[in-house]
Amino acid sequence: MSTETTGLAAPPHRARRARTLSLLTASTAMDNTESSLTTVLFPLLREALGLSSAALGTVVAVSKAVGVFAAFLWALLAQRYPRKTVLAVCSGFWGVWVIFAGFSTSFLQFVILYGIAAAGFAGAGPIALSILGDIYDDDRRGRATGILYGGVAIIAGGSAPLFGLLSGSADGWRYGYLISGGVCVLIGILIMLFLDDPHHDALTLAPTPSQPLEIIEGKARAIQRELREILRIKSFRLILLQRALSGQNVIMSFGVVFLVEERGFSTAVASVVALPFAVGYLSGTIVGGRANDAIHRLLPSSGRVVMLQASQILFAAVALLTTQLMWGSIAIYAALFGLLGFLQGQVPVVNRPLIMAVVAPRLRPLAFAVSVSMVEGLAYAGYALLTGFLGDAIGLQGALLLVTVVLTVVNGLGSAALYRPYARDSVAIPEPSPKDLG
Repeated sequence: MSTETTGLAAPPHRARRARTLSLLTASTAMDNTESSLTTVLFPLLREALGLSSAALGTVVAVSKAVGVFAAFLWALLAQRYPRKTVLAVCSGFWGVWVIFAGFSTSFLQFVILYGIAAAGFAGAGPIALSILGDIYDDDRRGRATGILYGGVAIIAGGSAPLFGLLSGSADGWRYGYLISGGVCVLIGILIMLFLDDPHHDALTLAPTPSQPLEIIEGKARAIQRELREILRIKSFRLILLQRALSGQNVIMSFGVVFLVEERGFSTAVASVVALPFAVGYLSGTIVGGRANDAIHRLLPSSGRVVMLQASQILFAAVALLTTQLMWGSIAIYAALFGLLGFLQGQVPVVNRPLIMAVVAPRLRPLAFAVSVSMVEGLAYAGYALLTGFLGDAIGLQGALLLVTVVLTVVNGLGSAALYRPYARDSVAIPEPSPKDLG
């Protein structure tokens, strides 16, 4: 039995836990919702400020890049101050910067304000997961985490068509940011009023270290040692390379703009594909997780790598159909984006267990910080920037062909390099048996 919550007064009532989980979901969804808003209303923003497709890549890249570094700063603040307060600030009250972005009069001004907003929202996810881990027992955390991410996907996907309705006005993009920022502030207020943080209830003031600089230096040396240790694992290095070569994420960042620019749909019509993508993503995490477990039981030394390759090749195939063929109906595109979401949803349920299988438990937090927070975030930023510039040079159809189809095929085939190292490294990591867990 897990002892991670020892000493923490978890909310005793099921209704209070559900309320807290709902607020954690809403706070985490803000980052995704802002990305959805920007993607959907970019055609209006582009027209209002005289921009090109490369501008969308710049906006996405800036938001992801600043988030990589800002998330660590918020995590440090959450260790020093009540998590509830920090979460309310970074995911809620920080929404005032979104409101300010809605009043931008130039692209530079917008990028700066949007980047500041993104720096705040980046802190929500890690803090929300930390609180979630304290209010649910170990045997319920997986289900609770699934509800959280499923809710995030539905909120982000469902909000896109609603934002699309604002496209009827030239200032619709401004209204979108004003509304979104206002919702963020409201969520911040609700968090302060209704969120239960057991860690805050059990928090006692720790004595001030007599030599804080030495403590910081000691922690830095420990992180360096652990980093060298995980980078000695060949499978982990290959997984990092695989994530660095993944351009799949840009499909939804540029999907609506692609349908508007290359296929002639209106913004309001094109934005409807976001919802099936979100539903597909949610379904992909559920079905993919079960399939991944089943194939792993059947092929313990290679099943997860098989799943990794299959999901990438299938994604590239559907992306090819979506971006390179002309379909006259938005319904067909909605179905294709739903399939893309389904296949994209399998990424975390395949990638995360791969890392867990080759990295010792004590090193996994750092491994995930490097892989998910740093490598994936920077890769997303880089490919968004590249797609934007390629979109200006050769059109979004060609750009998406290179980034989401060709690169994904190369990545999928190259993932075969994992088979032998994974088979060796995974057996070297002892996993506790159920009886060891009590």
